[in-house]
Amino acid sequence: EKAGINVIHDMNVYDKTYSGAYYRSEDAAEAYLKKYPSIRITLDIHRDAIQDNSGVKTKPVAEINGKKAAQIMIITGCQEEGNGITDLPDWDKNLTFALKLQKSMEDSFSGLTRPVYFCDRSYNMGLTPCSLLIEVGSDANTLDEAVYSGKMLGNALADLLEPYKET
Repeated sequence: EKAGINVIHDMNVYDKTYSGAYYRSEDAAEAYLKKYPSIRITLDIHRDAIQDNSGVKTKPVAEINGKKAAQIMIITGCQEEGNGITDLPDWDKNLTFALKLQKSMEDSFSGLTRPVYFCDRSYNMGLTPCSLLIEVGSDANTLDEAVYSGKMLGNALADLLEPYKET
């Protein structure tokens, strides 16, 4: 918003019960898309839950400008009929957007991102040609690390979208 980009922040919690969380968030996103048909980008932003088989949590961190930051992973899916994913006709546009966003973050904040996770899953990424799942660290990162990374993500996203801003 500070960069002059129109934004809708849906702060509802859809995973109070994990089962069905993506269906509930999809319903909300579709309602926004119906109300505001000019929306071109949807981002599901949350923290990951990373742990090994013994329950030890992983805390992905990077040091950016002398401060600890939660590493960010962008997830984008592909349409794969063999695995039942048939609702991502623009998967290639999502992938292109994911790679541009990762480059924007890395150009400004080297080490902030983990590799893009390209998978045969949907996660509501069929909503727009630029729909991504973004995981800001994990539940083992501190809130300060996640907030710091979120600010850098916002700055990189604003830089990436600058040419598309409405004047």
